Amino acid sequence: MDCQTALEFLDCVRPDSDDLDLPEIADARAHLDSCGACQQSFAEMQSFDRAVTTVVQNVDVPEGLRSSLLEASVGEPRAEAFADADKPTPEATTENESAASSRRRKLRVAVSAACALLLGVGVWLSQPQPVQFAEADLPKLLPIDLSQTEKFDTGFAFALPAPWTANPRLRVGREFRGIDLDDDPGHDAAVAIFSYSPSRNAPTNGILAAIPASRVAPLPKFSSFALADSRYIQIDGRRPVAAVWQEGDTVYVCLVLGSAADLERIQRNLSTAAA
Repeated sequence: MDCQTALEFLDCVRPDSDDLDLPEIADARAHLDSCGACQQSFAEMQSFDRAVTTVVQNVDVPEGLRSSLLEASVGEPRAEAFADADKPTPEATTENESAASSRRRKLRVAVSAACALLLGVGVWLSQPQPVQFAEADLPKLLPIDLSQTEKFDTGFAFALPAPWTANPRLRVGREFRGIDLDDDPGHDAAVAIFSYSPSRNAPTNGILAAIPASRVAPLPKFSSFALADSRYIQIDGRRPVAAVWQEGDTVYVCLVLGSAADLERIQRNLSTAAA
């Protein structure tokens, strides 16, 4: 038996098993005992299979998936990997072993890819995840005075809510400022000053903030500014009124430096303009 044929048979041997004692492997085993090159190749195959099994055992994955990968990594059931006790012809035995070897190589590739994926998932899970902000807490985390803030670093994308761009009485500051809410690098919120000028009343000023929806849990129950509830909060000795809502991938917070009536007037007028 030559090296290639012997390795075809030996590729079906499960690591740390008694498969080498099977009669079907006898010729390959005899070749292995006398061939140093095949001994090295066989040792590498067995080492690879053990490593795959170890990786799958050490990654925290659902039990069903782990069992499937372990079964694949140590080979197919013996009844499928080797000929049964009916002693098939040498041609049938060789054909079965070649097919098993081919399946084994495909399994090795598949298991390697699966293990790489599982390792990637494991590394991702081990990394610190971004802090989540409660919807109810967002208004209290925002500053009213933006003089000490930095220019927004554009770390995430957002756009002004549609009604906020359609009313000439509402002006939003040209430059958004960035707010760090979790002490990690980068801005977690973008804020800007706005001013609403009704026809017969003094201007109402406030703060508009945008936060990625992925950073908020639980998310607001309101899907538009016009529908959002208003609530008073306490910030730096002042009591602005706030509204929080979500549009697409962004959560917005509106802080009005006035009364609930002022906020509701803006909501009503912006809704009318949008309509």
